[in-house]
Amino acid sequence: MSTPHQRFQSLDGLRGVAAVIVVGYHALLIVPAMSTIYVDKTNPTLFTPEWWLYATPLRLLLAGHEAVLVFFVLSGFVLTLPFLHKPPTGRSTLAYYGRRIIRLYIPVWSSLIVALGLAVLVPRQPGQGWLGSHHAPTLGSFIHDAVLLFGTSNLNSPLWSLTWEVWFSLLMPVMFLLIRWLRADRWWWAAIPTLMVISVLSRFDNVRHALPVAWLTADLLQYLPVFGIGMLIAFNHERLTTAASRVRTWWPLIIGALLLTISPSMITPPGYGVPQAFAYLLSLTGVTMIIVLAFTSPARRPLEARPVQWAGSRSFSLYLIHEPILVATALLVGADGWSWLLIAAVTIPVVLLAAEGFYRVVERPSIALSRHVGHALNARKTPSDLPEGRPEGASVII
Repeated sequence: MSTPHQRFQSLDGLRGVAAVIVVGYHALLIVPAMSTIYVDKTNPTLFTPEWWLYATPLRLLLAGHEAVLVFFVLSGFVLTLPFLHKPPTGRSTLAYYGRRIIRLYIPVWSSLIVALGLAVLVPRQPGQGWLGSHHAPTLGSFIHDAVLLFGTSNLNSPLWSLTWEVWFSLLMPVMFLLIRWLRADRWWWAAIPTLMVISVLSRFDNVRHALPVAWLTADLLQYLPVFGIGMLIAFNHERLTTAASRVRTWWPLIIGALLLTISPSMITPPGYGVPQAFAYLLSLTGVTMIIVLAFTSPARRPLEARPVQWAGSRSFSLYLIHEPILVATALLVGADGWSWLLIAAVTIPVVLLAAEGFYRVVERPSIALSRHVGHALNARKTPSDLPEGRPEGASVII
């Protein structure tokens, strides 16, 4: 039986790998040829650089949206673990909300201030492609972004995912009780595919248009099940670990999970439709396998290496701070074409240093504050008893 203090270091490392992939993904989107594929949903020409980076296994290095799904599943997993040992009560749920809101919002607000400062110093220039979608900020858009609950602008575009992180954080205790009430944790082998199908169906226009307040509920229907997958994995992590002890050959599973995760770009053209929905289902399957393999297979060893662990501990800061720096740099130097990647190679170390500084100045103090607030709201626990230990499930997405 695991203890409330158990921490899966390999999952911290996986979070760090995913964050670095997101940085590379956004750096690549500045290249017009790559931006066209993602923004305009066009097919890359065979054997061009963009084809190699989009439609072959090389995409593993720059799979930004897939990294988002990994973050969502990780968040569901991490936030569920403490409740397995002590089901939520009114007091503990209040303490959870106090910790979680501070843990998310203080770094987000700080990153918005940084992004606003860079947007003022290097004015945004609306134009074509992903880089051109970054408009000059307004007070209204800044406030709207700071609320998070109703979407975000492109002042700091990765914050779109924090909208669903906050919604899940608010709804997680309810989802936990619902899983227990439905006993979905016992039939997880069917519940996880069911959640995948719900997420896939939400992508169809007919479904989205039928939903009330579709601009909000359609994406909730798509992303909350992904968090739910992580919750079900947490409920059954010991059973999965036991089952993994009987596996003799891991590499086919690891390679298969990675290829399934990026399968949409390799087997279907960009866009939305039945083939893309099927490919998305395969991708969710791959993401689910990656999470399980990260703490049950030999893949956990490289994920526990010191550099990877550093990236994991700084992943939230890296996620929040990288995009405004990349955008400002690209606008400042007049990025145009593949030559931008040479500048990006110099910029990314600066991004890593900025993430370290942001972690020390903003994120680490917010972690300490969130723990003390949680302690104050749940006086029966001491700060050292709080289940998050290090950063509380700082799962982030693009």
